[in-house]
This record gives sequence, C-alpha cells and structure tokens, in this order.
Amino acid sequence: LDRFGDRALAEIDAACVRDFTADRRKAVTAATAKRDLSILHAILNRAYQEGSLAKVPPFPKIKQAPGRCRWLTVDEERRLIDAAARHLKPLLAFAIDTGGRRGELLGLDWRHVDLDGNRVVFFKTKNGEDRAVRLTDRARAVLIALEPKEGGPVFTFGGKAIKDPKKAFDRARRVAGIEDVRFHDLRHTFASRLVQKGVPLYEVMQLTGHKSLAMVQRYSHLAPDFQERAIGALNAYGHDLGTITENPTPAPPPKKWKNPKVSLGVLMVEPRGIEPLTSTLRTWRSPN
Repeated sequence: LDRFGDRALAEIDAACVRDFTADRRKAVTAATAKRDLSILHAILNRAYQEGSLAKVPPFPKIKQAPGRCRWLTVDEERRLIDAAARHLKPLLAFAIDTGGRRGELLGLDWRHVDLDGNRVVFFKTKNGEDRAVRLTDRARAVLIALEPKEGGPVFTFGGKAIKDPKKAFDRARRVAGIEDVRFHDLRHTFASRLVQKGVPLYEVMQLTGHKSLAMVQRYSHLAPDFQERAIGALNAYGHDLGTITENPTPAPPPKKWKNPKVSLGVLMVEPRGIEPLTSTLRTWRSPN
C-alpha cells in the first residue's frame, strides 16, 4: 500500500514493477523481494480475471542464492546445549531430534503429544498439512522431563509459552563459541544426519514435511555412498582395456582395395556407392 496505494491499476506497468523490484532488492533479501513480487503479481492477476485490468505486465525474475545447508557437528551440539539457558535446553534437543520448524515447535501443544504411540503431531505446518513425527529416545526423554499435561504449550518460560528464542539462542551460541549458526540450522542438522546415515531423500522429505524432493536436494551430497554407487555402476561394465601407460600393439594399416576389375564373369567393385543389381551383374561378362 505504501508503494501502490495511490495508483490506478492501469498505472502499474512493466517499468513500475521493475523499479519496485530494484528498490526492494536494495532493502531486503532476494527471498523477501520475491515474495513481495508474488503478492503484487497475484493482485494484478485477480484484477485481470475480473476485467479490471487490460493485461498483466511482465515481472522480472529474481535469482535466489542456493539454499543454506549449515548443520551442527556433535561437538557443536554439545557445546550449544551446555551453554543454553535452562528453559532453552529441552527445546534445542527436541528441535535437533525432530526437525521441527521453529513455529511448529513453539506451537506444539500437549494435546498433540502421544507418548503411548511415541510420536508428536505438528499441526498447521508451513505447507498446510499436519505432520506426525516419531520420537527418538532423547526426544521422548525431553517430553517426560517436562512433565506431560492434559493441554497447553509444551515449551514454556516462566509458565508461559516461549514466543521467540532468538535472544536466548544467540546468547548460547556466543558462549559456546559457535559462528554462523541460526535456530533453523537445527532443522538442517536433523535432515543432514539422516542423509549421512543413508536414509533415502524421499524418506527425509516425508520426515521434514517438505513438499518436493527439490527442497531436500541440498542434502544429497552428504549421502555416504552416493559417489561409490555412481562409480560402481561404471565399473560394472567390466572393461578390460589395460592401462593408459601400456604400449598398445599398433593396429595394422587398413586394407587397400584394388581398382575394379572384371574376372570370371563377376564384377569386383569397391565397397562404396550403390551396389549394382544382380540382374545387371548377369549382363556383364569377362572379355576373355
């Protein structure tokens, strides 16, 4: 509204969209600018469908940086949890062992915890679908230590739901001496460890709640045997060509064909061009 609130729909042309894109790219990340453009594009599309706009102007494409793939080593995880505040420790351990998004974790209610079935259910996830996650031994122990209740938020501070752990997380990160790590990287740690243990990407996609395999491709290079399988497939051909250091026996020169000649009533021709018909050959005779 700040940018387009006083404009008529017809005034929002390609140049206008291009200028808006350039300004947003200076102020926000590529991902945020792309979301802003998506909203504007949806508005103009709706106006076009309802007949309020003659045409939708072209929108520039924004190239985003490759997806972030930072995960914690076992040592970094231990240091981070040791340095965290008391109320933050269970949240960190649970995040690493379930791969939940921050909103999913903070919104987790005791009504969605099934210790008998050894699982929790994240409702209203980012992709719009509910997701059930099996509990590791540590994740189960975390929930038991928090003393399960009939209902209410699972992760609390001072009796109230934790709203934003950013400050406490950053403090723990600094005390632990860990650089370049965010709360969302705990989710990356969950997915990365699965791939490193050989769990197929499709199963990782189901556990993390991603909509497509493209979203988990960033972890594919972590698979312990993906290169071994690929090279093994090539070795399976069983080529026996020696080594490049051996001196191969020179191949004999190609056999030279002699000029065509007529002998014994048969015409000898070079192996090129069009072969004469049999009926034609029968009409040719040796001059002898």
